[in-house]
Amino acid sequence: MTMRRWNVGLGRGMMVLLLAVLSGCASPGSWFSDDKDNKSEAIRKSLVAEPGQATGLVESWSRSVAGKPDSHFFHPGRFVVTGNDLFVATYQGSVVRLARKDGAVVWKKEIAESIKGGVAVDDTRVYSGTEDGEMTAILRADGAEVWRQRVSTSVSSAPVVVDGKVFFTTLDNRLYALDAGTGAILWVNNNAPEALVIMGAATPTVDQDRLYVGYSSGDVHAVSTADGKLLWSDNLTVVGGRTELDMLQDVDASVVTDGRLNVGSQNRFVFAVSHQGRLVAMSRDAGRRIWNNDLSAIRRPLVWNDRLFVADVDGNMRALGMDDGLELWRGDISDGLLTAPVRFKDRIFVADNKGRLFSLDPTSGRVLGLDKIGDPILADPVVVDQDMYIWTNDGDMIHWQMP
Repeated sequence: MTMRRWNVGLGRGMMVLLLAVLSGCASPGSWFSDDKDNKSEAIRKSLVAEPGQATGLVESWSRSVAGKPDSHFFHPGRFVVTGNDLFVATYQGSVVRLARKDGAVVWKKEIAESIKGGVAVDDTRVYSGTEDGEMTAILRADGAEVWRQRVSTSVSSAPVVVDGKVFFTTLDNRLYALDAGTGAILWVNNNAPEALVIMGAATPTVDQDRLYVGYSSGDVHAVSTADGKLLWSDNLTVVGGRTELDMLQDVDASVVTDGRLNVGSQNRFVFAVSHQGRLVAMSRDAGRRIWNNDLSAIRRPLVWNDRLFVADVDGNMRALGMDDGLELWRGDISDGLLTAPVRFKDRIFVADNKGRLFSLDPTSGRVLGLDKIGDPILADPVVVDQDMYIWTNDGDMIHWQMP
């Protein structure tokens, strides 16, 4: 089957901004909705948050790691921060290790012509998939190659490594598990490929003995980490629409869990959202739907206390009750495409592809501060301890701290 890749947005494995296709759109949200529902550009601009004060973050250092990608393309969106280091993959096919304290480049390794998904790291190795259809492992210490495994097609998600296994998805909707030490294929979970897909895929989410993955078909699978056996599945497809864009049903945001550890597994929830208008809460054990919300997103939601915070494709930040899905507040904060929200201290932070970083009050959604960085921010921010890291599409890694 020949697959056509629509490069129309940026997902938790990310997608290309194909402006030639999208010319004339008032906002990224118009890529995914009917024209009658779109706000005009003038109204959009009037709704963009301009609070007149900064977020309060202080830039500690900034390091140029790679050049800006070719027009309409982007660097991988998932990078990893460890105790002393950062690991990032570039669109141009390099994996880079930086020191957390000052951003100094420890080593840089060319592994492919292009990387789309991102990296995963364990105690000894760094893993990254290539557009040419290979998963690679290099030594964390010096970047020396350990193994390289050929898979069915382009690696579309960032990998995740847990308990000696590397999990990732490919463009043709296959979920792979490789041996982290040797690269040997342990199992493959197949889902039907789609003729029309968005470029990019969500990183699989590991939850104890299982993992959750979304596909371009709109399917969400819970799979055993041991043998790839399908435990349950659901489909988030929304029927209807008049154009090819309406046919896209991709689940590009990583599935998230409610984080509750003190309740039985049958009472725990997992959350999945499609870019075509469906957010669902499901039971962990059986995948039974708990509630639905008509919401379109391509970014991973944030779970914080009893709330679910979601950046939708229309530039809104939304807060929903975790147990019932009821909307608590909605803020139209951007005329661009938002990253996934992150928690830092007692605030929510979210950036956009216009180079802005917003801080919000989690209780009301009120914008508390805005920093204009300038460079497009397409990768999701990462918060570790007292530090926030932002990876811009111009190839700069920026370290921020809260005084």
